Amino acid sequence: MTRILQTVVFIFTFAVAHTTSTFAQKPSQPASVATTEAGYFCNPPLPYLPYKLDILFIGNSFSIDTSTALPSILRSLGLSTVSVYVLYKGGCSMRQHYEYFLSDEPVYELWRYTQEGEKRLESKTTIRDVMKRYSYEVVVFQQYSLESGQYSTYEPYLAKLIQAYKITTTSPRTTFAFNQTWAYSSRHKDLKNYGSQTDMWQQICEATRAMKSHSGIDVIIPCGTAVQNARSLTTIATSNEWTRDNQHISLYQGRYLLACTFFEAVIAPCLNVSITDDRTVYGKSGSEVVDESNRRAIQDCARLAVANNYNVSEFVGFDINKK
Repeated sequence: MTRILQTVVFIFTFAVAHTTSTFAQKPSQPASVATTEAGYFCNPPLPYLPYKLDILFIGNSFSIDTSTALPSILRSLGLSTVSVYVLYKGGCSMRQHYEYFLSDEPVYELWRYTQEGEKRLESKTTIRDVMKRYSYEVVVFQQYSLESGQYSTYEPYLAKLIQAYKITTTSPRTTFAFNQTWAYSSRHKDLKNYGSQTDMWQQICEATRAMKSHSGIDVIIPCGTAVQNARSLTTIATSNEWTRDNQHISLYQGRYLLACTFFEAVIAPCLNVSITDDRTVYGKSGSEVVDESNRRAIQDCARLAVANNYNVSEFVGFDINKK
């Protein structure tokens, strides 16, 4: 009996000592990270084959650009259970979203995108009201484009918005996602804040990496990389580097590209479908239309960005049938 008691005491003493040693050896977080880190939650995976898929996009005009072509894709694929709600205020940053939550000001428009089309539901609403209005499966955050490459502008506002949503929502389970915006045209006057177009895109990628590491949001919609992939295509000519005003994406090919990226990153894994099954003809006749001649190449730019969020792919424009 004495020998058994001695053995138990030894095992307990060893376990305590090993645990204490493990904690002692764990490196402390740098102060600069600790003050901006949001990682207080474990992001649940995207739902698989849900009976409905309601997605809330908390954003600005870049969120509208990302969503506008979705109805055509949803209609082509016969997806009637998907609704994307965009809470829109032009040029709104995460800091401003947080401040509008606190003030409860009705400064937003609310748009909905389904296979039936695009519809503005409200012209004046609040972020609080929209957060609790529906039981969302996915919520997408996005930074103001000019600040997208500066991670210091993300926190503590992203963490506060997550907390605000948690205490407001009626949804028992929400997956958080993040929309990575795109670099401006090389003609944009504010590009000097970053350097070149490539510099801006790379800094957006680095800020997205930091956001993912510190916040726990691991579902990335890599629109910025998809646009850089498209800009490297030699088979599709565009007049202004895939933009319509050096900043916002082009109305047809560009918006279709972003919708494909959104679809492939968020909707496709939920519903077990692929963007390659889409047969959309999108846009008006002319060089900007999406049709059989360029649809697959644009889809591939999106799919490659989802496969590799932070690099232009060597397979852009690759023809698997070419010998």
